[in-house]
Amino acid sequence: MQLKRYVHLGLAVLLTTAGLAGPAVAAAPAENWAQDGYGSGHTFYNPGESVINSGTVKKLKTRWTVTPKAAVDGCPIDPVAPVVVAGRMYVLEPDGNGVGAYDTKTGKRLWSYFAGYLEATGLAVSGDTVVVTDIACYSNSNYDSNVIALDAATGAERWSSLTGWTTDTVVVDAGTVAVSGYCGICDGEEHGVQAFRLSDGASLWSRPNAVLAGPVSAGGRILLAGTTSPYTEAVSIRTGIGTWTTGLRYSASAADPGRPQFYVSGTAGLRALATTSGKTLWTVKNEAGELATDGRRVYVASAGRINAYDAVRGKLLWTRALKTPGHLVRAGGLLYATSGTALLILAPTSGTTIRTFGTATDHVVLAGGRLYVTNGRTVRTYTP
Repeated sequence: MQLKRYVHLGLAVLLTTAGLAGPAVAAAPAENWAQDGYGSGHTFYNPGESVINSGTVKKLKTRWTVTPKAAVDGCPIDPVAPVVVAGRMYVLEPDGNGVGAYDTKTGKRLWSYFAGYLEATGLAVSGDTVVVTDIACYSNSNYDSNVIALDAATGAERWSSLTGWTTDTVVVDAGTVAVSGYCGICDGEEHGVQAFRLSDGASLWSRPNAVLAGPVSAGGRILLAGTTSPYTEAVSIRTGIGTWTTGLRYSASAADPGRPQFYVSGTAGLRALATTSGKTLWTVKNEAGELATDGRRVYVASAGRINAYDAVRGKLLWTRALKTPGHLVRAGGLLYATSGTALLILAPTSGTTIRTFGTATDHVVLAGGRLYVTNGRTVRTYTP
């Protein structure tokens, strides 16, 4: 890869008194939603949620709403799901090209981190560290991305590291941040993966001509997909050392929360692969779409329906017809899904509707007894 000039961030932090006085954030408990898809397994399943359930879901009421202002010259970037850890909700804020932290009880903003002319694009929390990725969206020749670590309690920057590819996928696991993306001026190395140590931002390893097959890690094992030749390889997120390789190129959707298997899709359809060997455990032909799994069932939304499969054998358990299903989430004994702009609450054992509730067009998050839904930049929060 050609050597590229480091672009100084010129980043600043705006701290409020509440943010400065806040306590240090402890390691994220199970009920928190720390990455897009809940955690590093990208399951969209929160096993710790118990407050919002079949007995309380009909009592949900709006508690607060946040709508960050749009940037005047912002990049056309898809909204990122909010993450919720230890009483704070973190969202990207287009008006400041950065990140904002909000109190989950009141919706009050605690601190903001502004990224200047750069555009923040990715967000995750691990323990007391917020991980942010950005892009230089106004440049046709600079494909560098910054990977930035912030103090979760105050928003103070801890470190910032540079990667030569414009980041579009990120996963945090086992004390490591792995990112991948594209470079339009890197002849012969247009795609690449790089991993950084979470504690200090040190670069641990990189791989050209590959991307993360998805934002998925299973016990510190991630999947890389080749970009110049068809392959999928399981590697350690810490070292980049591979354990198995297949000649097929897959997209990774999730890692099962209860057994050692990845869920991937490709030309053969939906597959469950053993995490340690890559062995195909079962296949559902012609199946693909947004996926959630709770370790018992695998829910897939595509082609005008939701299908639920047995996680062990891949057997079809039930089908629910919906015009435009999406944004599947499992929590509190319930299955959440969108259809158009409507948010549906379903029984995970049958797909029958328990309640039609509000609207959600982009994300659904459940954590700590609160339901967060997004429509564009707006985040609306509900509790029983």
